[in-house]
Amino acid sequence: MGYIDLKNATIYYEIFGVENKETLVLVSGLNTQMTRWEAPFLNMLAEEGFRVICFDNRDCGKSTFKTSDPNDTINFSLNDFLHYPEKYPVPYSLLDMADDIKNLLHSLGIRSAHIVGRSMGGIIAQLFASRYPAMTQTLTLLMSSSFNPALPKADDALIGKMTNSTANFQDDRQTSINEKVDFMRAVYGNKYYFNEEKECRLIIEDENRKSPFVRPFRQIVALLSYQYNSHVLSRLHVPTLAIHGDEDPLFNMEHAFDLKNTIPYCEVIIKNGMGHAIPDSLYPSLVKDISDFIAKTE
Repeated sequence: MGYIDLKNATIYYEIFGVENKETLVLVSGLNTQMTRWEAPFLNMLAEEGFRVICFDNRDCGKSTFKTSDPNDTINFSLNDFLHYPEKYPVPYSLLDMADDIKNLLHSLGIRSAHIVGRSMGGIIAQLFASRYPAMTQTLTLLMSSSFNPALPKADDALIGKMTNSTANFQDDRQTSINEKVDFMRAVYGNKYYFNEEKECRLIIEDENRKSPFVRPFRQIVALLSYQYNSHVLSRLHVPTLAIHGDEDPLFNMEHAFDLKNTIPYCEVIIKNGMGHAIPDSLYPSLVKDISDFIAKTE
């Protein structure tokens, strides 16, 4: 474990597994700490022979963003941003976040790796693979999207649950926890048991480990400011696997098939009953999907 200091960010990372194995980098989603790649999942990947690198994206968990902009505010209204984006200069882009992966690998002396991104992390992974194909052995996109604006969008109420919190954890701990639990339950999928007690524990652990300097709104601005470009995907000549749930309420299945239809070498696996979350009981299946796909490409 350790930190790397970049020009305007500090990235925290941890490594699981032995050094002389194939390297697999896990890229988290919007405002999602690396802790959501849970230990049993990481251990299963390590047992398959991978050296697994996890990290917190900038402005999440223990990773921070450095700015001297006096107009960089802490909070904002999502509706206000959508209607008046000029009021909110973009502090950084998803391309900058993709460069964080490149800089992390360079700092560790790793020339190339298998990249696995979930949700927004999948979009960051696509940008990384497009910019640095020689550093990308394979690409796995979990419950992700191309962010093509023509694709079906999630329900506004669900987006509101994800981005608009009415309570701060420090000021109103229970309300904050309840809101986060409510969102996770809404995206979990109906087939798998949702463990509310475990989710509460994870929320508290994440709140306790995160830096006081992270500003979640900056990641939201980076995502919403991303301009879809089909050429990014059509130029991806990297073996790609999209794994998606048929009950994903944020990115429905059309998002997975759009990836398949746009990326030249993309396969799709649909998980029955999976939503926009990774249930514990799916860990063995997902690990097998990823390891089998990588083995096949080699």
